[in-house]
Amino acid sequence: MNVTTKANAVDVIAAHAATLRYEDLGEKTLLRARQVILDTLGTSLGGYQTRRGRMMADFAAHHYPGEDATLIADGRACTVEGAALANGVLAHALGMDDTSRLAGHVAAELVPLLLVLGEQLRLSGRELITALAVGYDVFEAIQPTVKDWQRERGLDHKSHVGSMASAVTAAVAMGLDQGQIGNALALAMDMASGTEQYVYDGFVCDTLLSGIGARNGIEAARMAAFGFRGPPGALDGPYGYFHAYGPGYDPAALESLGTRQALAETGFKPHAGCRHVHSCVDATQDLMSQNGSLDLDAIAAIEVDSYLNAITPHFRVDPEPANAYQANYSLPVTVAVTLQRGSFYKADIQAWDDPQVRRLRRRVRVGLEEGLEKAGRNGCEVRITMNDGRKYRGRVEYARGEPENMMSAAEFEGKFRKLAGDLLPEESIAALIDACDHLEDLEDVGRLVQLTRVGVPV
Repeated sequence: MNVTTKANAVDVIAAHAATLRYEDLGEKTLLRARQVILDTLGTSLGGYQTRRGRMMADFAAHHYPGEDATLIADGRACTVEGAALANGVLAHALGMDDTSRLAGHVAAELVPLLLVLGEQLRLSGRELITALAVGYDVFEAIQPTVKDWQRERGLDHKSHVGSMASAVTAAVAMGLDQGQIGNALALAMDMASGTEQYVYDGFVCDTLLSGIGARNGIEAARMAAFGFRGPPGALDGPYGYFHAYGPGYDPAALESLGTRQALAETGFKPHAGCRHVHSCVDATQDLMSQNGSLDLDAIAAIEVDSYLNAITPHFRVDPEPANAYQANYSLPVTVAVTLQRGSFYKADIQAWDDPQVRRLRRRVRVGLEEGLEKAGRNGCEVRITMNDGRKYRGRVEYARGEPENMMSAAEFEGKFRKLAGDLLPEESIAALIDACDHLEDLEDVGRLVQLTRVGVPV
């Protein structure tokens, strides 16, 4: 579909959302949809096994009593809004949900609400995929314009653009018309909020923002369906989102709509921690795979060069984080932990202050890799100098899981199984993997949620 960027920004997005059809989607988009659903179900099952995940399920069951939707893994019922909130938190609790270079974390806001609505409305796999693709398009139409300004001001995209993209996704899933879709988007703009102060204070409340974005989306879509209207200039007006939270409105920002399918370009996280440390993990693993086991006691210096967003602000290069949560973001911790343990999952990060890791992280110098930055790549180079002068090097141009360096089907399944652990029986795990592999053939995506229920036979 071709849209004119001379129109109101809300109307342009709503027109795209209202007219996109499953038949318009490319094969790569369909593949990514299957991967995104499996990956998000895996991160949700893993998230449920955290203290925060179980607390969120308890909160939703208590404060959102109802019978309309099922809490992933937990199995208890609550309202649609409560399930979207809780399942969004579960999806992001481990910080291992998908990530787009242009739009950031997307799946933890969109997938939970689609599973909730899919269960309630008995959506087919094709209907879910189409609504998911729309949500990714909305994220990519809005987020790139404001992301630098958001970062400078400490705003968090998951509950900002996440709320708006979720509203459009929910509206499409609910079968609303173009005008209602636009109103859902406009209403969600005034729900957008959230900052990244949690990073500096070491609190894991960013997981809440994904759930809030998903819940806001459903609230806005339901309000629009009920007849509420939002401001037409919610995005491009003089006090609209692009001006209030960014540099202003440029119609070119919406040119990707109808010409590029954003879902096809999303990336995935094979490791835990912030996405910006992943290429450091990959480069360190590359170095280790080339040279075998290193004598860690004989390491004299470590150099890590990466792209700008990976080394700023300061907490990303801080060798002395205050706690394990802040260690998720630190490149010195990342390379030190990976050298000691070989991987960078949540359990590995808990070793952030082990004596050997502490010694290594204090030997790290972090710098900017100009070539990666100019090329727009999220890669990394790690160089190690030993006490006897020997040098070792590892490098990746793109983090593993990026479209240019995509995970294999075996890696997706391996991640899913690792995150699910022994929470579910093998029959349920195998059935979930098979259902996601044939997502477009599902007649009722509510089956996906039912398969996650602990203790319930397949």
